[in-house]
Amino acid sequence: MSTRSPITPKTLQSVAAELSGHPISAEKAAAHAEIFENIMQMIASLRDLPLKNVEPAVIFRPVERGGDSK
Repeated sequence: MSTRSPITPKTLQSVAAELSGHPISAEKAAAHAEIFENIMQMIASLRDLPLKNVEPAVIFRPVERGGDSK
C-alpha cells in the first residue's frame, strides 16, 4: 500500500483555483485541510480492517411471489 501525502492548505488553494475556478482564502483552506485530512485518515483506518471475506449484515435477495406484481 502506498503512502499518500497529507492534504495541506496550499493543496486545497491550488485545487480550488485551478480546477474549480473558485479561489479560497488561506484561512478557509487551513480549516478545510484539517477536516479533509481527518476524513482521509478515517478512510485509511477502514481500509486496514480485515473485511475482505465478510458479508454485509443485510443482504437483499429478491423473492418471487405468485399472482400479480402490480
